[in-house]
Amino acid sequence: MIGVAKVQSVTGSPVTPVYSVSLSPGRIDVLSGNGSATSPRAFSTVKNGIGPYTYSWVVTGIDININSETSDSTTFFASGFDSSYTETATLTVTDTGNGNAQTSKQITVRFDFESGA
Repeated sequence: MIGVAKVQSVTGSPVTPVYSVSLSPGRIDVLSGNGSATSPRAFSTVKNGIGPYTYSWVVTGIDININSETSDSTTFFASGFDSSYTETATLTVTDTGNGNAQTSKQITVRFDFESGA
């Protein structure tokens, strides 16, 4: 599990964590035969925040798509023929109970399409 903490700072005071977001797994690899494939589910966990939360998933490229762009967990899908796609998926969580504080976490998503896989 990979996590990141959102921080607030007060002038002259130490930085204090407000809430953290973790993603599991930290990397998604899909090996598939040619055609299309869906990844295992990526889960997020928010700790020490004040909900309700909003979620926004995006990917860096155009070859991998997101099944649930505004959910706390999602799967990814892609199509291909003898091709490989690696993109970065970013989840941004907004903690509305903490004045719309945001934090983001990234994971690598890779799809490999091969004949006979």
